[in-house]
Amino acid sequence: MPKPDLSEYEKRVSADHERQCRTTLTIHSAWRVCPIRKCRRDNACSGEMLASAHQERKIRAQRETGLSGNACAKLPRCMATASAAAFETFAECLDDLQRDMIAYPDEDLPKFDRCLKGRQTRRDTANP
Repeated sequence: MPKPDLSEYEKRVSADHERQCRTTLTIHSAWRVCPIRKCRRDNACSGEMLASAHQERKIRAQRETGLSGNACAKLPRCMATASAAAFETFAECLDDLQRDMIAYPDEDLPKFDRCLKGRQTRRDTANP
């Protein structure tokens, strides 16, 4: 039996984790007080993702299952450097979003998806 490709799995988990974190911060208007100018300008969480000490438990849990732990190690900069109390509030909101995504699997997040696609660099297009 072939072994599953964990790197592809981790890429999917990482993309889902980033999407959920950014969506949570965007929905709760954290961009209004975010120190990153781009987030305030976009009216959405669009800053860089940084490794965070807040994620130690999730990293440890992933490593115990045989993964690298990199899939959930990063948070948007405002949460990666936030206080423990602010992170706890964020974690509760993130849990609420995950419950809503399970309860309503057909719902999409077009505003977030547009912001995320707008940040990505174009790869196969010529520069006019």
